[in-house]
Amino acid sequence: MIKRTFFILVLFPFVLVNSQDLHFTQFYNAPLKLNPANAGAFKGDLRVISNYRNQWSSINSPFKTFAFSVDLPIFKYKWKNSYLGLGIDVVNDRAGDLNLGSTQVDITAANILSLNKQMTMTVGIQATFNQYNMDMTNAMTGSQFVGSGYDPNISTGEMNLFEPFSFFDVSAGATWNYASGESNIAANDMFIVNIGAAFFHLNRPNLNFYTQDRLYPKIITHGSFNIGIRYFKMSLMPSYLLAFQGPQKEITFGSLIRLKLREESRHTGTISEASLLFGAHYRWLDAIAPSFGVDLGDYLLLLSYDFNTSKLATATRSKGGFEFTLRYRNPELFSKGGGAFLQPKFM
Repeated sequence: MIKRTFFILVLFPFVLVNSQDLHFTQFYNAPLKLNPANAGAFKGDLRVISNYRNQWSSINSPFKTFAFSVDLPIFKYKWKNSYLGLGIDVVNDRAGDLNLGSTQVDITAANILSLNKQMTMTVGIQATFNQYNMDMTNAMTGSQFVGSGYDPNISTGEMNLFEPFSFFDVSAGATWNYASGESNIAANDMFIVNIGAAFFHLNRPNLNFYTQDRLYPKIITHGSFNIGIRYFKMSLMPSYLLAFQGPQKEITFGSLIRLKLREESRHTGTISEASLLFGAHYRWLDAIAPSFGVDLGDYLLLLSYDFNTSKLATATRSKGGFEFTLRYRNPELFSKGGGAFLQPKFM
């Protein structure tokens, strides 16, 4: 009875949150977790992204998520109408005093195919290694309470409270991209559409929490847009995410505004673009998240904060989660000496 009660108390918040996969408010800045087809699909030759999320900071032990990804295109300067994208990302998610959480390592491969001068299609597949664990050194059980007091020197009286476990996972996805216009300040009529769909947990792996359950498959549809306001230094960047996993669903939509402060030098490349980014996204029946950041060409820093609007608002004092993204993107790592090559217009 003690063991069952212990597991209910410890695992309830974890199951409550992770019955749906971990998520980022800035889903558009976690491309490999959003869709395997995003590997290598960007403007440049190397992309490195670091994400951090601290959720429910008003409680003593908030949920913390760290992510790091690297992806790059290959054969972009060799093949005529297509190239490959490769990526790797690592995600660590922790919750509570016992650090109950997971570590995920994803290996992703994608093919980027030019349909014509304006349209591009990508398809990708992802293999994932997952490991779940818990630090039992801070565990508290009923056996350690004497009278009305707690004595950490007393044995927990429990055996095999939690055994770490791991499994492999497979996911796949596809995107469609359309781009037209110019992005320079004089015209600023760049119009980009990127929509995609992904299917995660194709093999439905087993989860060994107290009882053995199979992980629900997850279906994601998403879209991002860049709408240049002609003859103004401003662009609208709306985006949306629809995610369905078992009984859980997530609907997020909103927009960033890009205010261009400096134009990139088109010939010498010695001056990079500089822009301010600000806006907000709304996660349906859960939170509203304003964002603010800067894009300095090769580097991007974006901060956001979730204000809780759900039934948990009272318990969390409307404090949801702080999140930031730091991105580095190298525009010309491999292009020297290359001839004509495919260079689709991604955001």
